[in-house]
Amino acid sequence: MFAHYWRSLCDEGPVPHRRRFDPMKVVSLLPCIALYDVVSKNEIICRLAGTELVERFGFELTGMNFLDIWQLEGREETGAIMNAMVTTPCGLIVELAGTSESGQVSKSLAVGFPLLDGEGECNRLVFYSTGFDPKDARIAREDKIRSVTVNRSSLIDITS
Repeated sequence: MFAHYWRSLCDEGPVPHRRRFDPMKVVSLLPCIALYDVVSKNEIICRLAGTELVERFGFELTGMNFLDIWQLEGREETGAIMNAMVTTPCGLIVELAGTSESGQVSKSLAVGFPLLDGEGECNRLVFYSTGFDPKDARIAREDKIRSVTVNRSSLIDITS
């Protein structure tokens, strides 16, 4: 549903404008949606994080550099991939592993696509995530996700 909705916004080219993204059209998905501004490959600011994502991470993501929660060895690659999503442009499907403060590992699947800003520049991303595995016994507010790694990922060609 998320990918189909994003694709339906692409009437003027391969990447839609952020203003065309109407949260009310995907209200059931909102708790698992995040919007990012790609400032550079080292700075990706979370502009909106759905309530389910905040609950699963155990802390508020909005306003922070999303790369700050990545392990150092994966941070550079993650920044480069998210930057490529706006410079190429392309989509991404990714399986993530979040490690909590207690060492528990929870998995998540996310898909994301680029968006244009008000000036027509491709520098925004919108992601839908399954959130971290809801069947784990971790109490997120007490055992926060401290780092994230990529298990596997694949870029999505959005030009066809």
